[in-house]
Amino acid sequence: MPNYGDPEYWEKRYEEQEGRTFDWLEDYETLKDMIESIASRESKILMLGCGNAEISEDMYNDGYKHIHNIDISAVVIEQMKSRNYNKPEMTWEVMDVTDLKLTPNSYDLAIDKSTIDALLCGEDAYLNVAKMTREVQKVLKVGGYYMAISYGTPETRLEHFGWDHLSFEVSTQVVSEDTDNPHYVYLCKKKEGADQVANEKWAEVEELLKEEEEP
Repeated sequence: MPNYGDPEYWEKRYEEQEGRTFDWLEDYETLKDMIESIASRESKILMLGCGNAEISEDMYNDGYKHIHNIDISAVVIEQMKSRNYNKPEMTWEVMDVTDLKLTPNSYDLAIDKSTIDALLCGEDAYLNVAKMTREVQKVLKVGGYYMAISYGTPETRLEHFGWDHLSFEVSTQVVSEDTDNPHYVYLCKKKEGADQVANEKWAEVEELLKEEEEP
C-alpha cells in the first residue's frame, strides 16, 4: 500500500501525473446539493489537500469564486495554478494542513476530500489529524463548516472530530450509491467559544496523543 501520509510520495505521484486530474471518492456533482445547503456563492472556501482534483474548478464554474486551494505538494500547486490561470479569483498555495498560515476566523467552509484518510495512513496519524482539526477549527468562522469526505466509517472517524480541543456540532451523511463501498460526509459546524476551548485543551490532547503514538 502506498504511504499516503508521506509528502514525498505525493511529489513523485504528481510529477508522474502531470496533465491529468483525479477526484478522490466523490466529484462536485455528488456533493453539490450538500455544499449549497451550507455555503453561498459568496462564501470564502478553503480546499484542504486540493491535489489535482477538479472539484475546485467545477465549483468555480458554478459561481463559487472565493476558493483558496492548499496542498503540501509544490509540484501539484504549480500544475494547478498553471491549469487555472484564467480563474483569477481562485488561489493556490503550498501549505501543510497541520500548520495553516491563515487568518483565524476567516473561512465559511473548509473542504477535505480524503485528506484525513491520507494522514491516517502516515506516521503519528492520530496526532497529525488532531493538529489538522485544530487548525481547521481555528481558521473557520463561528458557524462555519468543516466538510470531511471520507471512506472511513463513523466508527473509525467520529472520534477525530470529538477530541477535547474541538467544539463542533457534527452530523454524518452517506453519499456513495455503492452500498458495498460507501463514502461518508462528516459536517462539522464550529460552535461559539470553540477558540477558547482549543486554547484551553490543546496541550492536554497533544500530550495524550504523543504518548499513545510512542513505540
